[in-house]
Amino acid sequence: MNGDGTYTTPTGFTLPTAGTVAGTYSWNATYSGDPNNNPANASPEPTVVSRASPGLSTTASPGGVAGTTLTDIAHLSGGYFPSGTITFMLTATSGLTVDTETVTANGNGTYATPTGFTLPTGTVPGTYVWHVLYNGDGNNNTVAANLENVTVGVNPFPPPGTTADMILRASNTSLIAGQYEIYDIGNNAILAASVLGQVGTDFQFAGLGSFFGSDTTDMLLRSATTGAFEVYDISNNNITNAAALGTVGLNFQVAGFGDFNRDGATDMVLRSSTTGQFELYNIRNNAITSASNLGTVGLNFQVAGFGNFNGDGSTDMMLRNVNTGQFELYDIVNNQITSAFNIGTVGLDFQGRGLRRLHAPGASDMILRNANTGQFEVYDIVNNQITTANSLGAVGLNFQVGGFAANPATASTGGAGSTAQLVQAMAAFGGGDGAADGLNIAPLGADASQTFLTQPHA
Repeated sequence: MNGDGTYTTPTGFTLPTAGTVAGTYSWNATYSGDPNNNPANASPEPTVVSRASPGLSTTASPGGVAGTTLTDIAHLSGGYFPSGTITFMLTATSGLTVDTETVTANGNGTYATPTGFTLPTGTVPGTYVWHVLYNGDGNNNTVAANLENVTVGVNPFPPPGTTADMILRASNTSLIAGQYEIYDIGNNAILAASVLGQVGTDFQFAGLGSFFGSDTTDMLLRSATTGAFEVYDISNNNITNAAALGTVGLNFQVAGFGDFNRDGATDMVLRSSTTGQFELYNIRNNAITSASNLGTVGLNFQVAGFGNFNGDGSTDMMLRNVNTGQFELYDIVNNQITSAFNIGTVGLDFQGRGLRRLHAPGASDMILRNANTGQFEVYDIVNNQITTANSLGAVGLNFQVGGFAANPATASTGGAGSTAQLVQAMAAFGGGDGAADGLNIAPLGADASQTFLTQPHA
């Protein structure tokens, strides 16, 4: 020092990062004196180091129906090297605590529930609430995040940008046998996934269509033991209604779906596995309104698919001879076969893989695939005639067809603004040459997980 004046600590003291540092510190200043000045001591000056007050926010996963796992993420910030624990507590609509999980905090950062809580069977619509608390430590105050509500019993709406939906079913050997999940797809990516629900494994997937009316795409299941049909209305990723359509003998197998009477709803065609007879069932408002005998065709002709091949707005039927590869096209109007055409023969090494509008609005085209090379060929069909054929290229046979989606969208399991008319189901979900084998039905009692739809979403 040099004379009277003000003097400061040269470096100060940095609080340590470990151990408890909050509390009261005292500065003690001493003047050592010199030949002309006596030593002096200043009065102790306390300095209080308070605990930090961290911030805590949360991000909960979307709600859902029974089978959905609810999780939460805590974001801890502004603490002084925080330690201790973070507690997640979930309360049900009734107010009862259904889940409590604790994680160890080690600094500011993001912490998630270790396991989450899976909604049990029978979960009814309501609101669950996440309560998240940082319990503090010697240097940090306790802080509670704002309560975060989660709607359960219903799935969240499809996110913006959803253009198609895909439905999967858990295999009969899995722990969640018979559970259906819906995946929202947009821009070549899965945007969200929701559990639709669980149905007894006796009921197998039969098809998709607009069975209620011009709303959204619905799902049809069939009992493998009784032949009973049940329709499930799906809207905005939720099953909104279920109805029994009736029972048909198991000798009649699902052949396909379409609008055969131009009423805007999806109808169903069954075929006798013993006689080859076709039965057409008109469906409206989740009920069979009429049944018609379309006629009998020899079992050497198997269903290749359904589509609008002459542009008249009504669904037609394509059959194929399993011995020769010949294709027969049957025009159907007002529930009757009005004409039949031989559209040609293709070698049996090329198998049917789908019927879909690929070259122009209002027309259905046919895709075949070579069973030996994986080559795809598309056949444009106009006015009941093959007009052109093009090779789409070859893909390794380890890749199997999962489905086709039209652009622009023609149906949806999403919002009510979609056109929601499913003209025909897509080929090759189960493999096999004809629809009765793989186009529109899943093998009853099948053990493999099944992909039932890659469906346009409006």
